[in-house]
Amino acid sequence: MRNRVALCPGSQFLKSGILGAVTALAFAPFNLFPIFLATFAWLFLKIRETSRIAELMKQAFCFFCCLHIGCIYWLIYPLTLNLHKYWILIPFAITLIPAYLSLFLLVPVFCLRKCEQSAKTRLMSSQVTPMIFAAFFTLTMMFYGNFLPGFPWVLPGYIWNCHEIFLQTLSLYGIYGLSFVTLLISGFLGESLWNYMARRWESAKKSALLAVIIFLFLVLFGHFRLVNNPTKFTDKKVIVVQGNIQHEQKSASAFAYPNLRKHLNLSRHESKVDLIVWPEASVPYLYHENFTKLHVLLKSCLADGEHLLTGVVRKDQCTEDFYNSVVVINSSGENVAKYDKIHLLPFGEYIPFRIPLFHAIASEIDDFTFGQLSNLIEVGDLKIILAICYEIVFSRRLGTAATIDFSKADVIVNVTNDGWFGYTTEPFQHLQISRARAIETGLPVVRATNVGISAIFDPCGREISRVPMNQAGAFESPIPQKIIL
Repeated sequence: MRNRVALCPGSQFLKSGILGAVTALAFAPFNLFPIFLATFAWLFLKIRETSRIAELMKQAFCFFCCLHIGCIYWLIYPLTLNLHKYWILIPFAITLIPAYLSLFLLVPVFCLRKCEQSAKTRLMSSQVTPMIFAAFFTLTMMFYGNFLPGFPWVLPGYIWNCHEIFLQTLSLYGIYGLSFVTLLISGFLGESLWNYMARRWESAKKSALLAVIIFLFLVLFGHFRLVNNPTKFTDKKVIVVQGNIQHEQKSASAFAYPNLRKHLNLSRHESKVDLIVWPEASVPYLYHENFTKLHVLLKSCLADGEHLLTGVVRKDQCTEDFYNSVVVINSSGENVAKYDKIHLLPFGEYIPFRIPLFHAIASEIDDFTFGQLSNLIEVGDLKIILAICYEIVFSRRLGTAATIDFSKADVIVNVTNDGWFGYTTEPFQHLQISRARAIETGLPVVRATNVGISAIFDPCGREISRVPMNQAGAFESPIPQKIIL
């Protein structure tokens, strides 16, 4: 029976692909993290036992490619909004991007296999090989996530989102550190299986015990950090607005004024607040600083001393460039701060290398221009770090705000529109990534999305308030107090 399966053409590749696709269930909204630990332990075992490196690389590629397809299949959803025009691009979107990301992950597989084949490495203890496994993969993910057209979305550290207790070590070493620890647990489990099959009982027990100890460290550190840092609030209040305006209404000019009026109505309030936050591009008109009539409308929801922070598509009157921006309007209708998005979305907001084939999925007003302004702004006496859309995926270590002293900021504000991706796993994954940034930086995160899940997280990742998926609404909340890391 075993020989028959081995001779079956493509059976090993099919198995690898299925395991990769199943691994996607470890991420939001399913959050079944034991699946990831098990499948990457299998991958570790496969690297050690497969004798032919070409066969190993093919199986690993099938595994990684199906994992990425399972996690980011929603990238094709924007193409379905104009299916008659863009259907031909769907096969490219569903295969080329996962394949691109998967090719990078073959590098650590190849390197680890070469280490295994060297005489020196074969003498290494069972405790060293899992560390090399975790280190190679983590370094590769850091490279392609930050030094290329980065998309650090499917990182192992995000599997722990089922409860904030598992995420607290993000405050020590960030998402890449937690990803290393996650891979290390899988590596020790795989090493334990390897020794078990070789009947090295003591080594198998030792490796399994190390995996358990690391897991317990995550739990115990998380428990004590949560106990020692209960949620505290500042005297600053914020209103978060979620318009839930579907794509067909958002793009139709006839709905422009009703959409704006909807946001204004949702922003009405009785008690004084410091900040009202609207989502990405929620102002339905092409914006410039001298748009006096628009400013009069926007300030109508503000009392004295209050500010409106909103996403806009901004046109520079001098250069004629377009920006995906955030602007802040005070109660006098003045534009007191702005930020232009620095990390633009490849193929969505600009075309890398001007590839003609992909111009169909560029912005409807052509490419956006990369911003040059700092994403740290001051609104009254609030210091705010801004992240537009997927800018929130970049870690505090190497991302958008690498030069910012986080101890001088008070809050992170993320404005986005997950309506491009419908009711898929994307809005839930985007939310979990925002939550991780709060724990990493020690800052509360205020998140406003047009269609998706708007929420506030305290610096330990506890959810304070939310507007659920596919609902219009708003909530008022005091801003949680930051934690100095």
